[in-house]
Amino acid sequence: MSARVRILKRLDALAGPPLCALFSRPQREPERRTLRDFPGGRVLFLRPGGIGDAVLLLPALSALRRALPGHPVDVLCEGRNAALFEASGLVDRVLRYDARPLSVLFALRRARYAAALDAEQFHRFSAVLAALTRAPLRIGFNASPVRLGLYTHTVPYDQQDPEDALFGRLVAAALGGPVELPPRLGILPSSLLPPPPTELPARFVALHVGGSAPCKRWPAERFAALARALRERLALPSVLLGSAADRADVAAVAAASGAIDLGGRLSLAQVASVCARAALVVGPDSGVAHLSVAAGTPAVVLFGPSDPLKWGPPSDAGEALRHPLPCSPCSMFGYTKPCRRFACMEALSVEEVFAAVERRLREEIK
Repeated sequence: MSARVRILKRLDALAGPPLCALFSRPQREPERRTLRDFPGGRVLFLRPGGIGDAVLLLPALSALRRALPGHPVDVLCEGRNAALFEASGLVDRVLRYDARPLSVLFALRRARYAAALDAEQFHRFSAVLAALTRAPLRIGFNASPVRLGLYTHTVPYDQQDPEDALFGRLVAAALGGPVELPPRLGILPSSLLPPPPTELPARFVALHVGGSAPCKRWPAERFAALARALRERLALPSVLLGSAADRADVAAVAAASGAIDLGGRLSLAQVASVCARAALVVGPDSGVAHLSVAAGTPAVVLFGPSDPLKWGPPSDAGEALRHPLPCSPCSMFGYTKPCRRFACMEALSVEEVFAAVERRLREEIK
């Protein structure tokens, strides 16, 4: 997360509620129109969250495209997610709100959107931006009371429901009827991804050593032990993924295991390309795990504070591993309760992760 995004999040907490109150308007009559009443109307999706949320929005974008192919679709997102939406082939224009905020604001006012679909659950600025578009249809979740007056339609948000299904409900509200989401596995076309940045082994397992949330990280020494076990017992090399902030951990795993170190050297699109070529991806609940599934590669995902029922891969796209401690899951709306030691992640042993990898690889061969 960039410093600019951190500042915007702090501003959202301080200035968001009064701005929501300022732009809220009482709705005299229920809005009964749908996107079908606006032929060719432009649609805006607002998705200011992390990489995983952006990936999970792709099925909803695909469903909207199939239902109304003549409607241009824009996405407002963080700059780090722009390449993902561009590579998806599902959007006409990507607006980066953290690059030039004032320019984006003017662009939203000029675009004359028919509908603004706010995929954010809690933060306020996205609802304010949806209102500033003056779109006749403004659809968002009912998760935050201060935002309700900014929407023409609200959709129930349930912490137990899969995130991609919830995004699908936004599209259903815009269309005025149910929609069928496409499978998440392979929704990101490999033909639109860049080539790998380096020569890769013919068959390998990608290990994501990192994650932006410390409470979700698996110890680096266990990744090293897993990489050694894959090489010694299955003759499979490992390729290590991680952000620039993960470089030290990735380098330590590479030194202890002989795995290929790509940590901090790849763009998001290149990470997707490596995932697409892997036999399997292993890592914590993170954007890379979702990206792997979208690129067509199953994932073994290590869960601690977050809920695998909500964030885990579909049964045809991998496996979620967790130890059901009394205190977990404890993450909600992106916030996790303070914890002295992350026992939920430490409880996952190398042997049980290796067993899940071996089991999944056997299933892929069948």
